[in-house]
Amino acid sequence: MTPCPRHVVPGVHPAPTLVLLLAALVLAGCGAKMKMASARMAEAPAAAAPQPPPLDRSLFARDPNGQLGEDALQKILAAPIELELPARVGVIPVLTATDWRGPSPSYQVPAGVAPFVRKLRGSEPFSLVTEIMPIPSGALGMEALREVAARYRLRYVVLYREVVVRKKKLNRVAWGYATAVGALFLPGQQHEVYGYIEATMFDVKTGTLMFTTRRAVAGARTSNVWYQDDKLAALTSRLVGTYAPDLAADLMGDLYRYAEAAELENDRRARVAAGEAPLVDAPSPRALATGAAAAP
Repeated sequence: MTPCPRHVVPGVHPAPTLVLLLAALVLAGCGAKMKMASARMAEAPAAAAPQPPPLDRSLFARDPNGQLGEDALQKILAAPIELELPARVGVIPVLTATDWRGPSPSYQVPAGVAPFVRKLRGSEPFSLVTEIMPIPSGALGMEALREVAARYRLRYVVLYREVVVRKKKLNRVAWGYATAVGALFLPGQQHEVYGYIEATMFDVKTGTLMFTTRRAVAGARTSNVWYQDDKLAALTSRLVGTYAPDLAADLMGDLYRYAEAAELENDRRARVAAGEAPLVDAPSPRALATGAAAAP
């Protein structure tokens, strides 16, 4: 590299220190190098994925089978849970079909419906509780149920069902039937009724089932040989009528738990969509085991 020329004024002799300082400045100016630097910039945070809105209509096919496509199924599972309370609710009995044509037109309302409705009336979650006429055919499907509920202007429907088995058999007193007189009045018949009663919460707006509450029931009595079928029917009515209010209390408790679960799930869905929560977020097996051991 060719050094920079020194400029000397004739007749002037600078001091040695001043000369050295000027030489250093000149050399620094002539030999300076350019410095450059580069670094990758931090990526801008990704925009949060929009959370899907709650369902505003039923995605099930409007036919008795209520078929559901894969896209509609995934949309239902991905949508936030919506719960509108207080709301109008109706109670409809689900009747057991006697054959493939469904319940006959001469159907009767199950005995547990009236006490079940009385227990629900006046409760906080429901602004109105009404009974609904049973649909006389089991082949109409959920869409017909939604149409009936819409005529009542109901937001939710409770499907009430009784599944009981009636049995009668001889007991030890039946040995007295060996005498003609004993067969007339001795309580040698054992009547038993057992099964369960259940209530399922149905969302009329979306056509989805919310949850099911079930309670086991059982009863027995002794009787003579007279009018056994009528006595079994009376035992069944008394049994379900006694425990239907307890089922209504269970339903309200499950409804509050459903509301808490919906709030937790919707909050987590929003955090996952915003990238603030992992896709898999569950208690560890040890925590689950500890919680199960602590439960009474």
